[in-house]
Amino acid sequence: MPANDNEKTLRRVVGNDAFDVTSHLAATDMANDIRNNRIDAALHDNEIFGKEGHGERRNPVVIAAVPDTGHHPLRSDGDRQVLEAGWLGLALSTHPDAVAAIEVAVGRQPDLLPFGALTEVPVRPGAISERWAHRLTMCDPTAAHVVLAQGKKAEAFFLDPLTDMPVLRTVADHDGKQLWRFYAPLSLPAGDAELASVVLHHTVWVTTSDGHLHPAPCTPSEHLWWGNGYGDRPSEAATVINLLLDDLGATPNLREHWNAPKGLTALLNEDHKQGTELTRSTLLHARMTPPRTR
Repeated sequence: MPANDNEKTLRRVVGNDAFDVTSHLAATDMANDIRNNRIDAALHDNEIFGKEGHGERRNPVVIAAVPDTGHHPLRSDGDRQVLEAGWLGLALSTHPDAVAAIEVAVGRQPDLLPFGALTEVPVRPGAISERWAHRLTMCDPTAAHVVLAQGKKAEAFFLDPLTDMPVLRTVADHDGKQLWRFYAPLSLPAGDAELASVVLHHTVWVTTSDGHLHPAPCTPSEHLWWGNGYGDRPSEAATVINLLLDDLGATPNLREHWNAPKGLTALLNEDHKQGTELTRSTLLHARMTPPRTR
């Protein structure tokens, strides 16, 4: 079976000596998985559409070719730590082949990448995001930055020195508006600090007892919002906040977000204004409050 474009992209990384062995392993693993899936799909389709039919009704489809399964399945699902290290190396690379590979991974298996959800926040003087922006370090773009841009024109590229997340500031549009685009972290640096408050400003922001400010951690396929989230559910933000109240450095898992404390979910279900700050006391109170029947 001929390789598709995604497999070709990943095989190109494997054949490029600019990348280290872990990046080669990560690209090989995903390329093999793509090939395995396509062969399995072709075999399944042949089985479904190539049946002879029943009684007098004959199936008019003739199977002209079948995939070569002599080496099927190829090895995949390797050691997760090795794969994550390989994708981190590709994300930090400046090679165009790394950009193409990261684009494949974002669409296929983003949980192997070292960052969470893509987030946009308007550049606005006096907003909570500007406090965070002051600590950003300007840098040359990496593959992660280029994928983050998604074709948008960038004025400057940055790195968050506390979470290592890539950040960019877009060129002003015709109305003079600019955006911060960044990947949410998967977890926060904690130390001995605890969550002090959350601020709701185009996403959920976390202030800490040691004086830091971070975008809240989030899984790659979700987005944290409140009130009418237009598809984003307050139970997701409530799940993250509930976790961070107990362990600031924890890594959220949103698969069962509907089990978030009902009081926290109710608080996040309200239509809070942009910039609203919810203190630790407010959040703990909400978490302890049972749902009220109407």
